[in-house]
Amino acid sequence: MRIKSVGIVNFRCLDNVEVDFSEITTFIGPNGAGKSSVLRALDWFFNGGKLDERDVWSGHIGSPKIRVRVTFTDLTDQDREALGPRYAPATASTFTAWRTWESGEDKMSGRAVSFPPFEVIRSATSAATKKTEYNALRDEREDLNLPKWTSAGNVDAVMDVWERDHPDRLSDTESGGTHLFGFNGQNKLSGLFDFVLVTADLRASEESSDGRGTIIGRILERTIDRGEADAEFAKLADEIAGKQAAINAEHLTGQLADLAKKLSAEVGSFTRGRSVNLQTVEPELKPQLTKIKVSIQDHLTETDVERQGHGFQRALLISSLKLLADHGTQDGSKSVICLAIEEPELFQHPTQARAFATVLRELASHPENNLQVTYATHSPYFVDERYFDQVRRVQRTTDTDSAHAQVQIRHATLESVVSKLNGYVKEDVVNSRWKLVCTSQLAEAFFSNATILVEGNNDRAIFEGIAARTTHLSIDGITIAAAQSKDHLYLPHAILSTLGIPVLTVFDNDSGSDERMRSGKKKPSDIRATTEKNKKGNRNLLRYLGLVEEDHPIGLLAPHVVAIPDTLESVLTNEWPEFEIERQKIVDNGQGVDGKNSLTYSIAAQSCSHDPTGIILNVITAARSLI
Repeated sequence: MRIKSVGIVNFRCLDNVEVDFSEITTFIGPNGAGKSSVLRALDWFFNGGKLDERDVWSGHIGSPKIRVRVTFTDLTDQDREALGPRYAPATASTFTAWRTWESGEDKMSGRAVSFPPFEVIRSATSAATKKTEYNALRDEREDLNLPKWTSAGNVDAVMDVWERDHPDRLSDTESGGTHLFGFNGQNKLSGLFDFVLVTADLRASEESSDGRGTIIGRILERTIDRGEADAEFAKLADEIAGKQAAINAEHLTGQLADLAKKLSAEVGSFTRGRSVNLQTVEPELKPQLTKIKVSIQDHLTETDVERQGHGFQRALLISSLKLLADHGTQDGSKSVICLAIEEPELFQHPTQARAFATVLRELASHPENNLQVTYATHSPYFVDERYFDQVRRVQRTTDTDSAHAQVQIRHATLESVVSKLNGYVKEDVVNSRWKLVCTSQLAEAFFSNATILVEGNNDRAIFEGIAARTTHLSIDGITIAAAQSKDHLYLPHAILSTLGIPVLTVFDNDSGSDERMRSGKKKPSDIRATTEKNKKGNRNLLRYLGLVEEDHPIGLLAPHVVAIPDTLESVLTNEWPEFEIERQKIVDNGQGVDGKNSLTYSIAAQSCSHDPTGIILNVITAARSLI
């Protein structure tokens, strides 16, 4: 089974959030937004840990209470057998469990198919309370034909049998944790679904020790059969115990008997009828399990893990977890590991980070690997724009000092983007996950506070250069993404806006295309066709953006839309002629490249001695107004 969705209430900065999960779930957002809080809430749900009132969201109402809900999907026969028909009946496609902390008490519960009045009895915290509740129900509902109280265990069995015999009277209820997770910590989810959190400060030296719960310990538990070795150690312990008893009998028993007689004689001078006995006590010899040490052979030098670099230590952790997942697949187990990583790019060389992201995606993309991956990242390497629906954008919705922090998590689903693009982009283009030119620059844009969406790379270079004359856009958290044509602006805009990223759409209205074509001696029919196509393209784009349709719109049409008269090149020629002079100068001195070269354009726009004016400067102003 795999995580389908998660609900978190009152955990640290998370007041009330819902998150859908996929095979890979990527949390992005600025520092302090709450990305890691989601991962740590899940770690508490699966692995426990002590909480206190400092972990409760500061704006909670009423008694301090934290609640985390996890809904699982893709239940296997092994899952259903372990959970039982109450929690995973054959008709159910999902299974839901809760972990609740309230006023110092930690409780697990699950959604069960049960008889609601029985849940009051099951949730009793003591046998006496349970007996009182059971007898009250038995007296009130004689039609249930419940037997007399004998013991808590027998009553549990009675209720289970009654529910099995009356399926028509059952409904979905939240059932107490002793039935879901067993007694004495025997977690029913253990072995079915394991959650492993690799925190940003996790020490590889600690996780590489042979101990219970460590990553290496888990690998050894799954891969190494210590049964025969343990049996031999037990046999050896018995032999040593026998030899020790013989040695004691030979060397100590006689001496102790003599000493006991002397002590008894001394005691007899004070009291009668008592004597002293002295005898050896054989110590219990418990065989110690062999510990396994991890060391690194670094060329000719063998070192401890902690003496390796941070990047290698982190690579070792992830490699170990990959091996753990691989072995779960090889031994036929259907158990799933959810690998959660804080900042997977941490300590990684860029090429290693890129390779790491590829390996994680490849592993999680194949269900037979029984691996689900989630991470909180600041790196575009770990975002694939083709899988934009796997991105969860985390942001604070309140920034004032007088308000409690609130968090919103946005998700651009395939369905929501398809719906937004209905009539503009074919559904297959969105669902096919093709490597599209128009979305190739979105990975970085996902991390921005706002995005300027332009048609081409030259447009992008020019606006970046103009902005850098005062303040680089990156300082304001603004990126520029090029869709590579006007017709391709729709998809990146739909994705970014659905994720809640403010978008300034900038496009050429191509009003001078007919004149250019006439100058180029084009056929009148071709000129008419191109002119009509440009008008239609402008009208369609304005309609999509929610504006009044025009053939050739000009200027700042709305806070989020700018239409360039004709083309950006023609505007530069007419309104900023010094730009072309600077560009040619850069080419002539060997600093740039002639023709339409983006980098040359950017350098010229930034270094031109005359300031730009008019609409090209208005684009930068409009972009900064979005944040």
